[in-house]
Amino acid sequence: NKMGCHGSPTCQVEFDGAQGFLIGTENRGLNHMFTFINTSRVGTAVQGVAAAELAFQNSLWYAKERGSMRALSGTKEPEMVADPIIYHPSVRTMLLTQKCISEGGRSMVYECGKMADYMMRAEINGDTAEAHRLDERLGFLTPILKGFLTEAGKEAADLGIQVYGGHGYIKDNKAEQVYRDVRIAPVWEGTTQIQALDLLGRKIMLQKLKPINEHCNELYKLCWKHMFDTGPVGTHARSLMNHTMEWHLMTYFIGFSAKDNKEWISSTSVDYLMYSGYVTLAAHWLQMEVVAQEKLKAGGNEEAEFYQAKIQTSAFMFDYLLPRTRGHKANMWTPLKSITDMKAENFSFDHAR
Repeated sequence: NKMGCHGSPTCQVEFDGAQGFLIGTENRGLNHMFTFINTSRVGTAVQGVAAAELAFQNSLWYAKERGSMRALSGTKEPEMVADPIIYHPSVRTMLLTQKCISEGGRSMVYECGKMADYMMRAEINGDTAEAHRLDERLGFLTPILKGFLTEAGKEAADLGIQVYGGHGYIKDNKAEQVYRDVRIAPVWEGTTQIQALDLLGRKIMLQKLKPINEHCNELYKLCWKHMFDTGPVGTHARSLMNHTMEWHLMTYFIGFSAKDNKEWISSTSVDYLMYSGYVTLAAHWLQMEVVAQEKLKAGGNEEAEFYQAKIQTSAFMFDYLLPRTRGHKANMWTPLKSITDMKAENFSFDHAR
């Protein structure tokens, strides 16, 4: 009897009186699990992207048909009694957020999919060093994809209900089903909080910051290629460079703080993961923007408006979504005492005492 995701056989299982059998090596279950968990976690990230895409598709057609008052900048559809809500900026921000998450998230998943294929090829060819390198890289990116894209997909599904207004709360329109189905994504295969601890604690700190150093170096190379470009690409490359440097530096600061109190790892981890996700999403949009510009300059028979829409969506990513990192950065440096000082019995004085 679940909230949603009824197409999955996931259920509550009770083992009272059951007999257990050891699989693998005793007390090494967690180690065995991580041999396959990265792949399944990327699959869960796909669930977040899929929900964002479905919510976007449902929202877009509704926003183009649903009329409500006239646009503040003047009548857009004079043959209609009211302009479609897609002309209202407050609705467009919701649609563009869904589009950014859906298309950018798909690019993030494809990158890891290709990485997994290359890793398999290296294993088949007996190139253990290359297979290990790719496995480490995939291990670093996996909690970002799983944690960030499922949270972002949940937000996109929630916006899908909001675009519909009251009709989004009605089951017949299916918008609420997208939210109910995706709500499990930030929970199963390890909650967002577990992904955050895995990223910051297990993948970065336990490996003496090697993964973040390697990843940021890749982003520096990407940004440097376009740092001095004119127009939006150059502006976005410089913005991404600044955010990458900040991300890199904050990781070291967290590491230094954790030397005195390891709770810093836990208190910063979720905001750190979300910060990582927005920077990674922006990096993919920068790459798409660069390709779109190149295609437009080359001309040809391809639809120019398709590439122009990519450039415009990238602008929204950098102007509207990437600034969310400011809040996540501020949250990371919340004094520990604000979080940890209250006694467990003082959280409530009328229940759960």
